[in-house]
Amino acid sequence: MINRIDQEEEPVERPFDSKMFLRLLGYLLPYKRMLTWAIIALVFGTLATLAIPYMFEIAINQDILPGHFQGLLSLAGVMIFIYLVRYVSTRIQTWVISKMGQEVLRDLRSQLFTHINRLNFTFFDRLPAGKIMTRVTSDVSNLNSLLSQGLVNTLSNALTLVGTVAAMLILKWNLALVSFLVLPLLVMLSTRFRRMIVERWRRVRRQISIVNATWAESLYGARVVSSFGREDHNRDLFHGISQANFIAHVRAMMLSAMFGPAITFAGTVGTGLVFWYGTSLYVAHAVSLGLIVAFLNYLAGFWQPISQLGNFYNQLLVAMASAERVFEYLDQAPLVVNRPEARPVERLRGEVEFDHVVFEYVPGRPVLRDVSFRVPAGQTIALVGATGAGKSSILSLLPRFYDVAGGAIRLDGIDIRDIEMRSLRRQVALVLQDTFIFDATIRDNIRYGRPEATDAEVEAAAQAACAHHFISELPHGYDTPVKERGSRLSLGQRQLLAFARAILADPAILILDEATASIDTNTEVLVQQGLKRLLADRTAFVAAHRLSTIREADRILVIDHGQLAEAGNHDELLALKGHYFRFLTAQFQLEANGGWFGHPQEVAAGQDA
Repeated sequence: MINRIDQEEEPVERPFDSKMFLRLLGYLLPYKRMLTWAIIALVFGTLATLAIPYMFEIAINQDILPGHFQGLLSLAGVMIFIYLVRYVSTRIQTWVISKMGQEVLRDLRSQLFTHINRLNFTFFDRLPAGKIMTRVTSDVSNLNSLLSQGLVNTLSNALTLVGTVAAMLILKWNLALVSFLVLPLLVMLSTRFRRMIVERWRRVRRQISIVNATWAESLYGARVVSSFGREDHNRDLFHGISQANFIAHVRAMMLSAMFGPAITFAGTVGTGLVFWYGTSLYVAHAVSLGLIVAFLNYLAGFWQPISQLGNFYNQLLVAMASAERVFEYLDQAPLVVNRPEARPVERLRGEVEFDHVVFEYVPGRPVLRDVSFRVPAGQTIALVGATGAGKSSILSLLPRFYDVAGGAIRLDGIDIRDIEMRSLRRQVALVLQDTFIFDATIRDNIRYGRPEATDAEVEAAAQAACAHHFISELPHGYDTPVKERGSRLSLGQRQLLAFARAILADPAILILDEATASIDTNTEVLVQQGLKRLLADRTAFVAAHRLSTIREADRILVIDHGQLAEAGNHDELLALKGHYFRFLTAQFQLEANGGWFGHPQEVAAGQDA
């Protein structure tokens, strides 16, 4: 664990953008009927709320003060009906908004998830998974809060505020103007003061993310921490981070705790002014007692909508920032797409041709330069070269994870850009060094590439990959569930499952990218036997460092700084004493104390050390 600094944060708020806001409203269009019901319920609920203070005025002036208590019975029935309308309207509004909010949330997340899965590997190379997850979860939730509860509640608050102001002005306009004297203070508290609170809690979230990241780093690096004796250092570092989080939290809570009393104080001042001025008017017989009571009831419902509208403004700015980030993803067009004339292919023979291929991850910075070679169907090709030479780039181009910047790649004489991508990728199986195992059963993981495969075919593939033995020893055999990324399995077992998955897919072209790196020597002997069956009658590209994998290849391509430096079989390349010879010499020197193989001259003579 190292001393960490705050990384640059994405903006939490953005200025209001009308075009973006209208685009957001488009997500409500499929739910116009639900939105209509919510607005109808909102109107009835608001009218019922506004009618209650007026009923108090009638009760006091027409029944209580004159002593007509018999009239209170009929008035009580009307009041019960009004309260019932408000209750039913509120319940309908709450249910409809909640359901609509979940529908919008589902639509947004599904659209974003589907679109991101259509994007190319360039997108995932550029952005970390954590940032993508944030946009799929928290940013979408921010938009949902605005589109569902935010808009409808704001409409309710605006309607209540307008109705309350109108009622107060109709009842006694000069008394209403007195109550408006505290509006500047209330608006300031609802906007500027609330923004200060938002900033404090933003600091809290930043500190919590640092705490979580520190926790995760400490857990994942526990062995390294212990091996270097850094426990005390990490404890002190975490204590400082935890203390910073504590201070940020306390400061945010203190400021938040002041907000409610401040709003209450402003409302109390306004109510006190109205009570003082209203009393003077009552003494002067300018207003009735019932009017003052009704006015005070209207005033009680006047402060909250103003505060809520200020909260909506902050919510709107946060949603603008979230919308900008979400739409940034949705507006990204996939770089690798099917051509209009692309067609599916049933089965490829496996003939591969790279024709003057140029490839670059960053425009203007090629990682492959004018690479040309041809592979007859059924041959095994080993790719050799230093780290970063371009081996993995060549392998990534075959299933068209990326598009070439120049030249062409052909399979059976067909430009891969003219083959429908799903059809192309069914012809290619990929086994990586860091293979991915899904949170499912062993059987489901093996048949991932062929969901329709029978249990017998699954077990046959596992036996061919030498995985059947360890699977049979698991508690539930092929039905044993494995956790995310196969955490219950060893690295070697996970790679054997990946081999079985590739065998079951029965591809025309097989790609092995350091696929035996995590398999022990004894297991590799078994895997090599399975590989011979797997590689039979199919084209294979193998990137590896182990001689046992390389020397069995029909042809070896030596990649150096993005170019094809040498090509030939093991003996031919050793005789050249060029790049391949130097590569093996470097490996020999690296593994001199018990490595994989002997000196190149000994290897050339067939004397493996």
